[in-house]
Amino acid sequence: MNTLSQRKFSSSLSIILGLFTFIYGIGVFYLFLSWIGVQSYDPGIWQHDSLPFYVLVFLIALIGLFGIWRGKKWGVYCMAGSWALTGVLNSIFIMPTPLPYRVSFLANLLVVTFFLLLLPAWKDMD
Repeated sequence: MNTLSQRKFSSSLSIILGLFTFIYGIGVFYLFLSWIGVQSYDPGIWQHDSLPFYVLVFLIALIGLFGIWRGKKWGVYCMAGSWALTGVLNSIFIMPTPLPYRVSFLANLLVVTFFLLLLPAWKDMD
């Protein structure tokens, strides 16, 4: 069986893409249900006014992941844009609290690792 992900991506990148797809898919579903009032949420973490914006950002990330799975460079730009928008939304809607260096380091490490794993496949993307 020779699927698109096996031809173009390493197994490590395929695993990360699969995890991102699962997490963002569940995230869109959870945030949408919270926004319409079906799912409860912690107002200390999420402000109700911010939920539609986070749903939109998670949808942009899912569209980007779809593009990456299809081998399109625009998908990478959508993912990077969704991460940037998440940072902007967090700075607007989440009360400033001290962020442990370990959390910040791991988040940046995940982004750098993602792009380093994507680098070999970049030349084969449209």
